[in-house]
Amino acid sequence: MKRTLILLILTCLGFSLASAQTKQIKRLQNQKAALQKELSASQKLLTTTKRDVKSQLNNLAVLNNQIGEQKKYVDGIQSEVLVLSNNLSVLERQLQALEADLALCKKRYEHGVIYFFNHRMSLNKWLFVLKAKDFREMSRRLRYVSEYTRYQQMQAKIIKEKEAAVQQKKNEILGVKATKDKLLVEGQQQQRQLNEKHVKQKQVVDDLNKKQRQLQATIAQQQRKYANLNARIDQLIRAEIAKAEARRKAEAARKAAEAKRRAQEAAARKAAAEKAARQRAAAEKARLAKIAAQKAAAAERAAKQKAAQARTAAAKAEARRAQEAARRQQQAAARQQQQAAAEARNAARTPAAPVFRAESAADNALSGGFAANRGRLPVPITGSYAITAHYGTYNVAGLRGVQLSNKGINLTGRPGAQARAVYSGEVTAVFNMNGLYNVIVRHGSYMSVYCNLSSVSVHRGQQVGTRQTLGSVAGDGTGNCTLHFQLRRETSPLNPEAWIGR
Repeated sequence: MKRTLILLILTCLGFSLASAQTKQIKRLQNQKAALQKELSASQKLLTTTKRDVKSQLNNLAVLNNQIGEQKKYVDGIQSEVLVLSNNLSVLERQLQALEADLALCKKRYEHGVIYFFNHRMSLNKWLFVLKAKDFREMSRRLRYVSEYTRYQQMQAKIIKEKEAAVQQKKNEILGVKATKDKLLVEGQQQQRQLNEKHVKQKQVVDDLNKKQRQLQATIAQQQRKYANLNARIDQLIRAEIAKAEARRKAEAARKAAEAKRRAQEAAARKAAAEKAARQRAAAEKARLAKIAAQKAAAAERAAKQKAAQARTAAAKAEARRAQEAARRQQQAAARQQQQAAAEARNAARTPAAPVFRAESAADNALSGGFAANRGRLPVPITGSYAITAHYGTYNVAGLRGVQLSNKGINLTGRPGAQARAVYSGEVTAVFNMNGLYNVIVRHGSYMSVYCNLSSVSVHRGQQVGTRQTLGSVAGDGTGNCTLHFQLRRETSPLNPEAWIGR
């Protein structure tokens, strides 16, 4: 019983581990497939055989990208082999437990068969039953013989099932070993390809190092080109921010003027209401005075003096009330004027620093949606591509004294590739530099920039959707085409590789 329980625990644990490892293997296989697709696509970008510095720099960038992807691919194979090895260990432990349990079952069955044979129960079981002393003992012996026969049959069935389970586990182990061996062979092939790429990389690097003067001149020319382009982009983005800020201020001034107008109208309505109230009070007072006079005239002559005194006292009290009402009215009017003046001062006040703000709830929603898609934005170029220039300032591996600075990334693709919007937004600029078009799309407070286009299919002020074509990417003189892509938040550059899903 204890041994069966241990076997059951090992089997359940093995199934759970195998399930988890199967999911991990599936994930690693998906990653491998994606990397293999990228490697195959980028391999087409190395078809050029030109020996000029620009072409060799492009080839070096593609090779560096391929080496990085190839390393990830080899690492993925090694991880998958490790998972399979662990899975194989679990399966072998399960097989050992199954074989041990099968041996125990066979041993028990063998003992039962021997006992049955030695006592000739297969021939004498009815004699064994009939030799009972009474009917009760006969019934017990008959039940014993029947149960023992069923027990032996059940043991035989269990043995067959366990033999089938052992064979199935052996087949499973053979399948895992075959997969592992296949992966090991593939890993060796990929490692050889990686070594070949390292050799090609070294050849290109050595060739470029021999052309230091041309290399430095080409890189300096590229850096000047990008510096001029970045200056133009910065200028246009600052202008867009200034326009947005001016629109925001104008909207704030309009709202302040509207608030002031409403306050003045409210004050005028209040003053008119108070004037009408005073007039009604005066008319009521006159009516009451007339009634009082009529009552006084009808009173006895003896009460004239007392009535006159009463009227005098009432007039004084009424005068005091009128004075008090006038005083409260003046105070209310003064407070209203102070409030209107304060609102006017607040409306005219200029913010301390110009900060780009979304003009509407729609702009706020656009900014929030863009930020929520970090790491999932579509690639801004169609077809196969390779990232041949990365964001930031970095040294080129193997080249002496070569440092590149980039506010975006370069994506090299095949001829005919199109630039496409990474998110919905408004085209805020379409401009030409050195015979090539460049497009800026605003997504709330974020900007995406698409450079080196031979033609464009959008215009300034146009609303574009995610993945909408913006234009054709121009050739780079190496047989391929290269899109320069930037992301900004206001004027601050962002690393596009952290935002694009691959």
